[in-house]
Parts: sequence; C-alpha cells; structure tokens
Amino acid sequence: MSNESLSTTPAPTPSPFRKRSMSALLNSAIVMLGYLLSRVIGIVRQTVLSSYFGTNIVSDIYTTAFQIPDLLYLVIIGGALGTAFIPIFIEAYTKETHERAWQVANLVINAALTVLSVVSLAILLLADPLLRWLNPTYTPEQLGLAIYLVRLFMLSPLLLGLGGLAMATLNALDHFTLPALVPVIYNVAIIAGIVLIGPLLVRFGWVQHPISVVEHNGQLVSIEGAAWGVVLGALLYLVCQLPVLYRSGFRYRVLFNWRDAALRRIGLLMGPRVFGQAAMQINTIAIFSFAKLFGDGRATALSNALTLMLLPHGIFALSLATVMFPQLSRLDAAGDHEGFNQTTRSTLGTVLWAIIPAAAGLMMLATPIVQVLFQRGNFDSQSTLWVVQALIMYATALPAFGVAEILIRGFYARQETTIPVVIGVVTVALNIGLCWLLSQYSTSHIGLAGAFSITNNLELLLLLMMWRRRNGNLDATGQLRRSLLITLVSSLAMVLVLQAPVYALLIAGLLGLDYTWRRWGRQRWPQAGQVPIWLGLALAMLACVGLGWQLQLFDLATWLQIAPQAQSLWGLLGSLVFNGLLAIAVYFACSSALGAPEAAVWQQRILGRLKRR
Repeated sequence: MSNESLSTTPAPTPSPFRKRSMSALLNSAIVMLGYLLSRVIGIVRQTVLSSYFGTNIVSDIYTTAFQIPDLLYLVIIGGALGTAFIPIFIEAYTKETHERAWQVANLVINAALTVLSVVSLAILLLADPLLRWLNPTYTPEQLGLAIYLVRLFMLSPLLLGLGGLAMATLNALDHFTLPALVPVIYNVAIIAGIVLIGPLLVRFGWVQHPISVVEHNGQLVSIEGAAWGVVLGALLYLVCQLPVLYRSGFRYRVLFNWRDAALRRIGLLMGPRVFGQAAMQINTIAIFSFAKLFGDGRATALSNALTLMLLPHGIFALSLATVMFPQLSRLDAAGDHEGFNQTTRSTLGTVLWAIIPAAAGLMMLATPIVQVLFQRGNFDSQSTLWVVQALIMYATALPAFGVAEILIRGFYARQETTIPVVIGVVTVALNIGLCWLLSQYSTSHIGLAGAFSITNNLELLLLLMMWRRRNGNLDATGQLRRSLLITLVSSLAMVLVLQAPVYALLIAGLLGLDYTWRRWGRQRWPQAGQVPIWLGLALAMLACVGLGWQLQLFDLATWLQIAPQAQSLWGLLGSLVFNGLLAIAVYFACSSALGAPEAAVWQQRILGRLKRR
C-alpha cells in the first residue's frame, strides 16, 4: 500500500481504561511524529525507487499495479477503521464487558478477512482483462509484468487489513507509539526489497519477467524485488503489533455472526466513507492511466510529485485533523456548537498558517527539491523536469486539500457523512472528465495535475457552502479572514526572499520600522494607528516588487524557466537548506509582526525554552 493509505488510520480515541494513560498532549505529539516519520521514509522509498528505475515504462507499470491493492485496502478496511470500529469497540469495552469488546473485534476481523479474500480472489482471476482495459497500449511483455505484479501485490491487503484492525484496537486502548512506527517499518521493507531482493532475484535467476530488469550503477536489478518488499512490509506491519495486542487481552477466535448488532452498525456507519475512499482511489488510478497516454514515465512523475505534495499535507493538515477529530466528536455530543465551531476555526487557522507558505515553498523550490531527492541513477534531468512541472501544479491544490481535510473531519464528527462523500464523488467525476478532455487536446501531463488542482479547489468551495448552510458561518467574527490575510502577506514576503535573497534586507528594514513605530510612533501620532499593519506591509511588499523589477533583481522569464540546472548535489543541498531556512525566518518574522496568533504561540514556546536554559 502507499504511504498515504497507511496514514488513513482512524483518529485515536482516548479511553479511560488504560492503567497508565498518557496525556492527550503526548498522544498528539506521538501521532504527529508518526506522520512525520512515515512521510519522510515514504519519500526516501520513492527516492530509492526513482534512483534505481527512473521514469520509464517499468516504473509506470509498478506505479499502476500498486494502486489496485491500495484501492482494495481503503475500500474494505479504511472505511471501517475511519468511521466505525473504534467508537463501537470502546463502547462495548466500557459499557458492556471486555469479553464482548474482543468478540466484536473478532467478528470484524473475520468479516473483513472474508470480504478481502473474496475480492482478492476475484482480482486475481480478472487481472488480465482488467489490466487490458486500464492499459490498452501495453505490449504483451508489459502486460505480463503488470499482471504478475498485481497478483503478487494481492497478498498485501490481507496482511495490511489485519494490521490496520490491530492498529485501531491498540489506539482504542491508548497504545500509540507502536502503531505510529509500523508504517515506517513497512516502508523500510520496501526499500530493502529494492536494494537487496531486486539484485538477488537477478543473480539467482528467479526473475519471472525479463522486462522488469534494469541496470543501476553497473548492477542488474529487477523491480519484482520492490513488489516482494511490499509483501514483506505488509507481513511485518501485522506481526510487529501482535505481541502488544496479545498482552492487551486479545485472543483470536473464528466467529461469524452477520446479524450481530455491533457488526451491522459498523457496516452502516462505514458505508459513505467507503464510497468516498473508493472514489478517491479510482480517481488516482484514472489519473495515472491517462498519464500513460502522454508517454512512458509520466505516471511515475505524477506519483513522485504527489508524494512530495502529500508531505506537508500529512505533517500539518492530516495530523491536526487526527488530533482534532475526537475533540470535535466530544463537543458535538455535548451540544456545544459554539465550541465546535471555535475548535474548527482555530484548527483551520493553524493549517492555513502552515500550509500556504509550504505550498509557496514547494512551487519556488520545486527544482532543487526534486534534484536533491531524486536526480541520480536512472532518474535524469528530463525526469526531474517532468516531476517539477507536476509538483508546481499539485502545490496549487495543497491549501484547498489541507482545509478540506479539516472540514471533512468536522462533518464526520457530526455524523454527517453523506455530504462530504457526495461532494467528493462529484469532484472526482469532474476531475476524470477534465483528464479525459485534456488527454484529447493536450500533449503534456501537466494538465492532469492542473485538473487535480481545479477540482480540489472546487471541492473546498462546495464544502464551505454546505458547512455554512448546515452549521452556520464559520468565521462570524472575521478572525479567520484576518489570519488568512496575514498568512498571504507573510507568504508574499517569503516568496520575494526566495526570488532574490537581497529582499531579506529590505524586509528586515521594514520589520525594524514596524517595531519602532509600535514602540514609539503610535504614542506621538495616535490617529495613524487606525491604519491596519498588514495593509502597510502589503504596500511595502508591492513597492519591493517594483523596486526589484527596476533594479533587475529578478527576471520573470528566468523565474518561469524551471528546467534543472547542472550543479553538484552538495551545492544544491546547501542552497536549498539556506533558502529554506531564510524563507522560514522571514515568514515567521512577518507573521509575528502582523499579529498572527499561531506565530505568537510558537514565539512564546521558543522564548520559554530559551529562558529555562
């Protein structure tokens, strides 16, 4: 499964029955760290895969085959975990008996295994016609490799399904550390499959399809090794959790009762979520299928770009949504609608404050990021260009993608699962339609990423409209709009610095003037204090742009030229680190000067740590 799939683990729900319950803050930190490690190792996995196999037909076949078990895992297991299993398990554990809770767990496990086995068997039998339909341009050799990989991958949903249910049960019992680390183990196993198993298959003559073999630094490697790494990772994903699950009291039993009340409630609650997850995965498969019409390697380029875009989304939006979800559920159960909207509003402000500059940074630094992470081995400068082009377009969807995640969790917390699912299905259908249209009239895969951006921004607008209709004005006080303005102005300052570092001196001067004005100027000219600070700083930024244009500090044509430049890896890395740290410092300074509450919180934490030292 993809790194994203393993991150769809349901929001951990604190329970009162673990003897040494960790604090909510520590649990949140563990969840965020788990997301961070999982995403980082996922990018390392993509880096190794790209280095060995580049962007070509072999990597495209692997990417396409990888999506089918992903779809099965999310549809059968992801929905049950996301909306139903944890609360019903906790309800049985606390309100009935422990034995009843473990009975429910066994019923869900056996039901999920039954459905997974049937569907997996169907895919195994129908792999040939299914892949012929999805990939009509494949040659017989390419089709043979795709069928082999899909059938091999079908072992993983069974193992990941059991592992996902084990993770959900441990989270319900307030065990967070191990479940947060097992996705990392899964990705490490895939890396081992690429680096170790791939060459061994060639050396001992165990390769099933010669087309899967490529040369990497003088060594022959088969991408079949990566597939075996997926299966090994799925096995470890389950096995590593079993000892803790056993110590928690779980004992597996073969139980089947399709009429059990708890099992039927899970089935009813998971329905809309399953439908929405299936639509999203079908959307991803469709995008990669359309990408192959533009040439070999384009599907892999889109996959790598999407992985990079999902890194800040996972760290900021998904982790905060995971921590926020149980809080919103409790507020809704208590009937505290004002507290519900306030929590949602503050979370949205935090997500926007973090994810908008992340999107701007991805766009501005796309080329060095891709070069540092991927450009080596069989991943050449042309591959870098394809990924950069897609990444810039995907980055324009990142803010909408992150905010939509928060709103969707808000709807789920109020048990209004139909609204986000219907909106998601509509936008997926629109996206597939746009992709088909672009495949007829465009010659580049960039349009596919652009269609993704357009439909995700549309999804956000529809979610906001429905939220206002069902839950009232989310920003009645104007606090969120003010936070958004501060974020945009501060992000503009960051972009200017990334464009020409000399702007950092100008912005530092502006911030110095702002500090001086707030310290002494307002006392002498109080009437001028009515002018918003953000307006003055925004006008100053525009003046900087005009000044830079006149002084030829940057050239728009050069800015839009995203072709990779020939530099050493260490030179690129040093430049990337310097520009990244400088951009973060400028953004934080500007948002702090403009009064962003999120910046104030971090400023207090930093100053508090310095004072304690």
